[in-house]
Formats: sequence, C-alpha cells, structure tokens
Amino acid sequence: MPLERAVTWVLPLVTAAVYAVLVLHFGRHLIAEAGGALPFDLRVQGYGLAEARGYLRALSPAGFALAQGPVLKVDTVFPLLFGLTLAWWMRPFRGVFGMVCVLAAMSYVALGWGENAAVQDMLTAGPDWVEPADILRASAFTQGKFAAIALSLVLAARQSWRRIGGGSRPSSTD
Repeated sequence: MPLERAVTWVLPLVTAAVYAVLVLHFGRHLIAEAGGALPFDLRVQGYGLAEARGYLRALSPAGFALAQGPVLKVDTVFPLLFGLTLAWWMRPFRGVFGMVCVLAAMSYVALGWGENAAVQDMLTAGPDWVEPADILRASAFTQGKFAAIALSLVLAARQSWRRIGGGSRPSSTD
C-alpha cells in the first residue's frame, strides 16, 4: 500500500515537472526562436507542407540546436512518463478492457517517439529539402499522438471513477 500511494503521487508529479520543463522552459525558447510559431508537436491538428516549411524557415540556428538537443532529450523521457502515468490511472487491468487501456497508453508513447523521430528527420533535412512524405508522416504521428492522449484520458477517467467507488467494479471480462 505505501508503494502504491507513492506511485500514485510521485509519478504524476515527476511527469508534470518534466512537462513543465519541456513546455514552460524549452517550449518558450523554441517558440521565440521560431518567431512565435508553435513547434510541430504542439499542433493538435497537424500541419501541411507550407506550414512545415514555414516553421523550418522561421526557426533560427539556435532553435535548430535547441530542438535537436535538449528538447529532444526531454521529449524522449516525457512520453514514457506520461504513458506510465496514464496506465497507472487506468488500473486495474482486467480482460479485454484492460488490454485496451494498456494499448491506448502505450500507443501514445510509441506515437510520441515516432513523432520525435519524424520531426528530427525534418529538422535534419531543412526547409528546402524536406520531402512532402516526411511532413505527412510527422503530421500523422502528431495527430495520432493527440488522439491517443484523448482516448487514454477518457479511459483513465473511467477507471479512476470506478476505482474510487463512483461506478460499478469492472468484471473479469470488462
């Protein structure tokens, strides 16, 4: 029980702290280095060829270095922490519904990492050489990531509600 309580509080707090560093610290700098434009991974609806090339052109050399260094490192850790937090909120894992919960949370992690790799490919290519297919791939990862977050949050809310007694307990096949 003490370990469960520690995970319940520490994991979300560490996840929130890493997110704060990513968004409030690095995100602010990255936005400034791109003349106010949002980074790719904050564009919920994705982006097209013109938007992606425009962002890459607006990004300063310091912005490229930031995105390919510290931001990438922190944004590699964050999806795993957030995926684990979501999964923790979705417990207990029973039956098919439990598998759906695990798959939703881990899909977010995989899509976040895929997005990071695709964005790095675009940054490496630069605005004049990035291929349209690479932009579409990166945008699809971004949109998929946000869809996985939405699904995971709904499932986590449902399971949390049931766990604290707000609903009936899941059956073994639920």
